[in-house]
Amino acid sequence: MKKFWRIFGLIVLGITLQSMFKITFGIVFLENLWFHDRTYYVKMKMTPTEESLRVLQIQTVVHHSLGPDYFANVYIPEQYKVLNKEPNLGAEAVPGYKAYNMNMKRKYRDVLSTDDFIIAPMAKDLVIPATPVLVDFLNLHQSLHKDESFILATTNQNTRLEGPEMAEATYPQQLDM
Repeated sequence: MKKFWRIFGLIVLGITLQSMFKITFGIVFLENLWFHDRTYYVKMKMTPTEESLRVLQIQTVVHHSLGPDYFANVYIPEQYKVLNKEPNLGAEAVPGYKAYNMNMKRKYRDVLSTDDFIIAPMAKDLVIPATPVLVDFLNLHQSLHKDESFILATTNQNTRLEGPEMAEATYPQQLDM
C-alpha cells in the first residue's frame, strides 16, 4: 500500500507541475503578445579593401518575435558581383537584383543574423547609379517587412553605401506573425 501512495503522489505531483508550467507559459505568451511591439532592425556598414572590392556587413534583427521561423533575404543589385556567397534561387525574384539568404538564429525573444558580403562592380569602369539594397523579412506564410533604406552607388571605381546608421520599423504583435 505504501508503494501505491508513493506512485500516486508522484503522478499527482507531475500533473500539478505540468499544469503550473502551462499556465506560466500562457501568461508569458500573452504578455509578449499584448505589451511588446515587433521591431525590425537593419544595420549596414561597408569596409574598403584592396582595389574596388568592398566588404558589406549586414546585420538583421527581429526584436520581440513570437513566431517560430523568420527568414531574411538580401537583394543586391545585379551590377555587383558577390564573391563569397551563392545566390538564393528559391527566393522571390526581383528584376535587377540577386537574392542572398541571411542565416537567422533565435536568441531568446530575438532572431538575429550578421553576414559579410564581399562585393565588386561587374566591370572596372562601370558607373552604377544609386540603387537601394533590399532586405525582405518573411516567415513561412508571408512577407513581414521590406526595407529599402540603404543605397549602393559606384563612380570612378569607388563604391559607397548611403543610408542611416540603423533602419528600424515597428509593428504591433499579432498571432502567426
